[in-house]
Amino acid sequence: MLTLAYAGAAALYLAATIRYVRQFVRARPGGSKVASALLLAGVLLHTTGALLYWARFHELPLVGLGPSLATLALLIALALLGLELFSSARAVCLIATPIAFIVLLAALLTGIDPAGSVTTFKGPWLALHVSLSFLGYAGWVVAAASGLMYLLEFRELKHKRLGSVFRFFPSLESLDQLSEVSLAAGFFALTLGIVLGLAWVLRFEPNSLWGDLKVAWGLVSWVLMLAALWMRFGGRRTSREAAFWSVGGFGLVFLTYLVAKLIAPEARFFL
Repeated sequence: MLTLAYAGAAALYLAATIRYVRQFVRARPGGSKVASALLLAGVLLHTTGALLYWARFHELPLVGLGPSLATLALLIALALLGLELFSSARAVCLIATPIAFIVLLAALLTGIDPAGSVTTFKGPWLALHVSLSFLGYAGWVVAAASGLMYLLEFRELKHKRLGSVFRFFPSLESLDQLSEVSLAAGFFALTLGIVLGLAWVLRFEPNSLWGDLKVAWGLVSWVLMLAALWMRFGGRRTSREAAFWSVGGFGLVFLTYLVAKLIAPEARFFL
């Protein structure tokens, strides 16, 4: 049942992605009741999977590659559902929904089972630390997707190509505002998550602070997100430059994650 729930959610995210692509190809702006229903059903089934995991293993799916990827995918999908239901920039789901699907598919292929290793950092503090950190990354996914759409639409308008991109994408102003809010909210959540993690490490395992690869990766992610925020709010940067740095910074975070996993695949990342 656990695997079926997660697999069903992945199938629904894929179906929603196909629906968004179909809308884009046909250049139909606005919302889609079918896409909204598919995304909502996916989130409900995904949440059911998380509850089944908790009932079966008596812990939240937060530690271990498979469980944590599944939780990250759920938070991304929840953010997208909010956009679909309450935002005029719902077309961002065209790019971000496939990300939720890919992340959940990776979790399924990895195996959604407990990590098997005992971590001394546990309980409510672990749940709050990981949840806040994942909210930060989910916010960055939305910001990066918005930034990418901004760059694509800017390019099309610059070359005076008023095709599907112009008709389906939200206005440049809407995309810029969504990227700004998502990045700021994501940075706030990630900062709180990292502060909680560092406070615990300094209190109970101070000697492992600089030797822990996941701590280093978290700090690198925070610095890159801060740089993206500076490009948006600091100095006289254009919206186009800010969008570029939102996308590029997210790409660098993903690249450093892959490098870290290759260097020390046995490291006990939450992701």
